[in-house]
Amino acid sequence: RALYGGICIRAPWWPPSFAMLRSATRLLPRAAAGVAVAAAWSASRSHDQALCQLEVKGIETCVNGLPTTNPQGRALYGDGFLHLIKGATKKQYEAGEYFFRKGDRAQLFFVILSGEASVIDEDTSTVVDVLGPGCIFGESALLNNRDDRVRTLSARTGCEVLTVPKEALYKELRLARPELPTFPSREELVLAFIQMVVPSEAKYTRRVQFGEYIFRQGNRGDPALYIVNAGDFEVLHQEPHLAEVKVSSLGRGECFGYVSLLSENPFNPKRFTVRCTSRLGKGEILSINGADFHRLLDHSQVVSSLMSELKRTRDELNYSAMAKFGANKIHNWRGC
Repeated sequence: RALYGGICIRAPWWPPSFAMLRSATRLLPRAAAGVAVAAAWSASRSHDQALCQLEVKGIETCVNGLPTTNPQGRALYGDGFLHLIKGATKKQYEAGEYFFRKGDRAQLFFVILSGEASVIDEDTSTVVDVLGPGCIFGESALLNNRDDRVRTLSARTGCEVLTVPKEALYKELRLARPELPTFPSREELVLAFIQMVVPSEAKYTRRVQFGEYIFRQGNRGDPALYIVNAGDFEVLHQEPHLAEVKVSSLGRGECFGYVSLLSENPFNPKRFTVRCTSRLGKGEILSINGADFHRLLDHSQVVSSLMSELKRTRDELNYSAMAKFGANKIHNWRGC
């Protein structure tokens, strides 16, 4: 699903919590603890994938035909997304019928209630992926500010889907993040989408003071995505035997924490330090649980590609900052 913007309903099951895993591994040698945590992370994600379709079948709570909670009663979606689904239109597609073709105008996104959809590469006329019940598709073009489709999708079998117009999506995104500008960027739209889709219990808002650290380089903690709601923050990095340097600044509507989320083992020490620099008033950040966010990351092409781009940019800024620091140090050492 990750290649084509389909988001499969994911059972929000996460065996032992991050804190429990961290506590349990304190008794192990450091190397063994790292292996244990990485194995637990990998196994839990694999188990989550295996339970996906099984738990969907057992869900009783629905909105407009779409399951909204797992058997344990935990929400799968945020209130904003469920509000969209309540107003969605049901539509039937026969096998072989196109949802849209590459180059068509992007006006809707879709949620599959039953049946399967094929993702088609029109250059080779081959099916490159199959989406099943609970998958969302078509949102990628809308969040990328595109007017046309970049993929072709057709009904592999008879399908019942929910269709949501882009105007309704944009309206709900603005309710999720009222501070969105008149002409939002792709990053702003995707972050608003994340905030809208992730369940309420997976998010919390935190106020911070000037000089307060969100986390420090080398710290270990529960992985999370952070979105700046207010205030200013700075990202710092320090190489061994060198002074700490500022890599970048963050303001309202930007995010951080994705470097850990994209690593093979999100429990590895933090690579950067993030500190509040708001002298007037308080800073405010929205924290999104790493487990819930990772399910969305795994199954949304537009989310995963944005996070990968942000990580690449952060690394480039880090290399540039360290190179500049090294050049200045040599310059000063020469007494020039």
